[in-house]
Amino acid sequence: MDSGQVKTGDDKDDTYIKMLQEVNLITVSMAHGIAAKYPNVSKLLKGFKDHGPLALEDIRKLANKDGALSDRRIGPAASRRLHAIFMGTDPSSTNV
Repeated sequence: MDSGQVKTGDDKDDTYIKMLQEVNLITVSMAHGIAAKYPNVSKLLKGFKDHGPLALEDIRKLANKDGALSDRRIGPAASRRLHAIFMGTDPSSTNV
């Protein structure tokens, strides 16, 4: 693997946000909104187990770098995509 292909974070929170952004069509504002509700992977997985594929639907997106949330929300397609990636058990899956 060539150097520079994997983005690393400054700390565990920043790494978690960068990991979420690696999923196709997940933006910085979406990743920050998800991290505000589910601050780590364990809590995200528990959220998916408790609430199903639409656990992330209607989570507010980040509006600016100050941490303010906007009125824009994560939609059902993005929630289902992340659910399939994190909860999927197919080792040959190419979802990302």
